[in-house]
Amino acid sequence: MDDQIEFRLIGEGIKPGLVRSRELAEILEAVEIFVAAEAMEANPELAKDELVIGLYQIADESIGLRFKTSMAAAVLPAFIGAAAAISASNFDALSGQSLKPLQIVSAFAKRHNCRADLQTPGASKPLASITPETVIPPPGHITGPTELVGKVLRVGGKVPRAMLELLDGSVIYCDVALDIAKELGHRLYTLVVFQGIAAWDTRSIKLQDFSITGFQEFPQRNALEVLGELKSTIGASFAHVEDVSAFVSKLRRDGGLQ
Repeated sequence: MDDQIEFRLIGEGIKPGLVRSRELAEILEAVEIFVAAEAMEANPELAKDELVIGLYQIADESIGLRFKTSMAAAVLPAFIGAAAAISASNFDALSGQSLKPLQIVSAFAKRHNCRADLQTPGASKPLASITPETVIPPPGHITGPTELVGKVLRVGGKVPRAMLELLDGSVIYCDVALDIAKELGHRLYTLVVFQGIAAWDTRSIKLQDFSITGFQEFPQRNALEVLGELKSTIGASFAHVEDVSAFVSKLRRDGGLQ
């Protein structure tokens, strides 16, 4: 069972058939987002599409949600480390993307006066517990309008979402309006400039969320043409430079132009 993790919901009336399917679906999604966020925070080389945390069993003693993972070597240490942080109420040690799904679990615990145990199947005691008294701090975000350049890898869904690959190779999933999603569907694997509202983690300044409000085609320009325009604009300022290597070395040493 070294590829398994478990969230066990324990309390009066917490049994399969007595909890709404919608609420269980929210918990399932929250667990997957939380575990994936911690695994990717600890292993930045992981690709989100390759990481699977899938439900394989719902146990009937209370509600035991058991998950298997496709990348146990990365997921299990991250899960155990995150559980230790939760047990110690050290939420600053968690990924910023983990806090929102943990708030969903905490809200369920308060609503049903129950607890959620994080554990590995067969363990004698949980790694951590989220109870009605647990306070999960809200994610610290800076939000504002910005532009991103990337490729559209996928777009669609009942509630439209777009999967984007940015220039640094990272992948993000974005909310997008239906009319814009239809247009993006014709631009798969092409470079696009996206306008939207972004949220950055206040601790790491990493991009956490992006909602697309518009886009435009990325202008494809000939490199020589662009360099020619730069020369005509600022070339006169460097006409006196005879030794380019020495000039650049001095810029680096002095910290740039004065």
